[in-house]
Amino acid sequence: MITIPRSEAENKRIREAQRENILDAAKTVFARKGWAMTITDIAAAANVSPGLIYHYFPNKEAIVCELLKQTLQTDADLSQRIMQAGDTPTQRLEALINSMLQPRHRQASPLEIAAQAARGAAATGNNLEMMRRIFSNLKEDSTDAADLRELLMKRFQTVRDTMMALITEGQKRGEIVRDAPEKLALMIFQCIQGLSTLALENPEEYDKHYPYTDVIMRMVKP
Repeated sequence: MITIPRSEAENKRIREAQRENILDAAKTVFARKGWAMTITDIAAAANVSPGLIYHYFPNKEAIVCELLKQTLQTDADLSQRIMQAGDTPTQRLEALINSMLQPRHRQASPLEIAAQAARGAAATGNNLEMMRRIFSNLKEDSTDAADLRELLMKRFQTVRDTMMALITEGQKRGEIVRDAPEKLALMIFQCIQGLSTLALENPEEYDKHYPYTDVIMRMVKP
């Protein structure tokens, strides 16, 4: 019997499918075990050998970087989507907050992975502390870490800028209280971070009281 060799396009498709299989498995394992996750854990979840994983990723840190990068890249058009989400600033602010407070335990997100990576950090839940813990687990001179750092900073800056613009516009229209926009944005972010940690560590309790956006919005309305 003559065996027809696979085309390069078919080989590429198979490699990409296997890579995504590994990442999907890692996402599930990381959500459960955090940095205690091992390549062996990922291999078992993906139903492949540990050796195969090393053909795609040099270590687990590179895998975590890729999970974060993929999630962050899907938020590239966040600002544009939010600005089209409602007729008033408060409607758009509500849409922004709601987009960050989905039932988070069902899929990895930047804040989930950050919370998991920052386990054992100070109880403040501060963004900077969470980012410090993440990068303390990564090799600072790696390309993955540098790319991830840039993406994270861009993502948080985009969210912050969008939120500040909506708060300022809402104050001009009398829809939002007259406190300093920076203070209100900080308060909202702290609420979201705390709820994100709850969703990760106790998803049943999180879902029991979901949604939360209406409560946060009542805190900023006159």
